Amino acid sequence: MKKESFSQGVLFMLLSATGLALTGLLGKFGLNYMDLTALVFWRYFTSFVLCAAFMWCLGLFNEGFRVQDVKMHILRALLVLTSQYCYYFYLEKNTLLNALVLLNTGPLFIPIIERVVLKERVGVSTWVSLAISFVGVLFVLQPDADLFIKMSWIGLLSGVTQGASQIVFGINSKTERSDLGVLYLFLFCVFFSLIPYLFMGRIAIPREVNSSVAVYWLLGGLGAASILNQLFRAIAYQHATPSKLSSFMYVSVLLAGLWDWLFFKNIPNVFSIIGAALVVIGGISKIYLRFHILKRKNKSLK
Repeated sequence: MKKESFSQGVLFMLLSATGLALTGLLGKFGLNYMDLTALVFWRYFTSFVLCAAFMWCLGLFNEGFRVQDVKMHILRALLVLTSQYCYYFYLEKNTLLNALVLLNTGPLFIPIIERVVLKERVGVSTWVSLAISFVGVLFVLQPDADLFIKMSWIGLLSGVTQGASQIVFGINSKTERSDLGVLYLFLFCVFFSLIPYLFMGRIAIPREVNSSVAVYWLLGGLGAASILNQLFRAIAYQHATPSKLSSFMYVSVLLAGLWDWLFFKNIPNVFSIIGAALVVIGGISKIYLRFHILKRKNKSLK
């Protein structure tokens, strides 16, 4: 049995958060050339091809294929696709920062789902960390009277389904090979996203050679970022449960704010800076409180 390491789980979760932020940035650019259904399909098609090629080069297919529970993989794929359709639909009409903030409300629902569905005990450090990070998210988003009506409900739904998918992801990661779990996800997402793409999909490749090449590079980057996001998150969940690591996904919000500034000229104000600091503090407090509680327990046992 593989030894669990919380610090390694945090490291891989931060890498996953970077991949998540990149899928948002590249997806924002991609929506200039294709509609929602085309973007989602080609994202997962490219991800599947790159992931399969990567595994083949490393000889991972020599170890054989084994699926622990097909229904769990299908459920996870449907939850992920629902989240991505809502996310990119909202992203097309709003900023990268706001879209990623609403997507990252998912970790707030994870402890609740784990408590209700899996009967998992959620520690005090997790709740404190999530509360601090969520306040930071609100500072970044700076909600007004219109935030949680109209389009924002769609953005919020992306977070709810994202959180639910992570629970399934965490369960699969305990018994499934990380690489195969990611490959199966991409395969099922390709299959299920093909249907709306065939009926409604539209992609407009520019006539200019340089622009056309840029689109193909964009899709390749989107696929690579998806692998980075999913594979490192699967490895992270082998070291700790989603509720213990979910706070660190808020780092993707910080990256989204930076890229909104650099690429789309959306300069963050004072509230955004305060919120970013709170997001970081929330993640750090999780580590501090966890080790502080463990230290007190060890002292009490002596």
